[in-house]
Amino acid sequence: MKTHRLLSMICAVAMAAGSLHVAAETFPGQLDGTMMPYNFSPSADDLPWDASLHPVFVNYVARHGARFLSSATKTAKLKRTLTEERNRDNLSPKGELFLTLLNKVDSVTGNRWGALNDLGKMEEATLGKELAETCPELFKKGKVKAVATYVPRVVMSMYEVCHSLAQASNSIEVYTSEGPQYNPLLRYFKTNPDYVAYLDHGEWKDTYDKFAYETLPTAPAASMLLHEHDTGRLQKLSLEAYEVLQALEAIQLEADPEEWFTLSDYRKCWEVTNLDHYYKRSVSEFSDLPARCAIPLLRDLTASADSAFNATDTDAPVAQLRFGHAETVFPLFALMRLPECYAPDCKPHEVAHRWKDWEVAPLGANLMMVCLKDDAGKEYVALRLNGRWVETEGKKVVEWTTLRTLWESYMQIPKQ
Repeated sequence: MKTHRLLSMICAVAMAAGSLHVAAETFPGQLDGTMMPYNFSPSADDLPWDASLHPVFVNYVARHGARFLSSATKTAKLKRTLTEERNRDNLSPKGELFLTLLNKVDSVTGNRWGALNDLGKMEEATLGKELAETCPELFKKGKVKAVATYVPRVVMSMYEVCHSLAQASNSIEVYTSEGPQYNPLLRYFKTNPDYVAYLDHGEWKDTYDKFAYETLPTAPAASMLLHEHDTGRLQKLSLEAYEVLQALEAIQLEADPEEWFTLSDYRKCWEVTNLDHYYKRSVSEFSDLPARCAIPLLRDLTASADSAFNATDTDAPVAQLRFGHAETVFPLFALMRLPECYAPDCKPHEVAHRWKDWEVAPLGANLMMVCLKDDAGKEYVALRLNGRWVETEGKKVVEWTTLRTLWESYMQIPKQ
């Protein structure tokens, strides 16, 4: 099974089902793309500010933690295909093994499709603990406001983080809210009609289809069938199998992808899904629309930071937390031009080397924006992306006026 350098407490979560086979060689967990569990190893980084600065506010925007597969159709479609092949006496032993795996996935999930699982809950609880430990004086008391989309895994992620904050101090006030009223801010990929049209009919589709046809392997699917010569069908089946296998670590089910995939073929499937995310969710040669749709969310972050810096009311919030989806953070991080999140001029064959979905939005992806002041009242900001303090113009702590001006320039995007 693929492994990550998670905290020992996360590694200790009991496996939900027995292993079909123990992998002789592990595949890099990064090739699971956006289904890669959160990597906590960068979290040991030292704070980038010294004692001359003190936190006054934290902005936080995040994707939910590890979950089960999003829909029963992920396994049902494959099960139907493989069962039909079995009925035609065309299913190989490896096809039978994959059918067994699909039944295990269904059993482990237990009709909890898309729900935050035990690993996801532990990820979010740990992230909340990290948040409290990053600014302990700030979170000793004060008011925290948190909002989430109406999707249960997102709501539960919010509750886990907030529960950890409450555990860190019994003097803190935590207020949570969730629902469709936050759709324009956090689910704009569903509510913005221009964006929805771009996702369905964007100019990127022909280039993506060409790359997929040239890249997707046939061998994994061919190993499941005794006879099949339709390249397109084999490629489609290989990709569908990958989309199940990439989720296994997140759902705590052991299996060996090498039963069906070589490392090269597994990587090819990741490259295709990575390109799909790049065109749909980031800034590419085809459009900056995804980033433009995230402008209200960046304006919300900016406004809350301004309010915190200018606050005179002791009842003002010490933190504002927002919880959404991978589709929420991909465009936002591209708009902000965070490191590794913005590569607007990639050609299809370059994307996998310059823009990687697992770096931008793994399960539990988050951006922590710590607002700081010195004794003279000068304002600064430090940004932590997925556990790493990142630089703006070569600095990990940047003056707020500098960062705000940069963000304002990024938001002045003319429509294409």
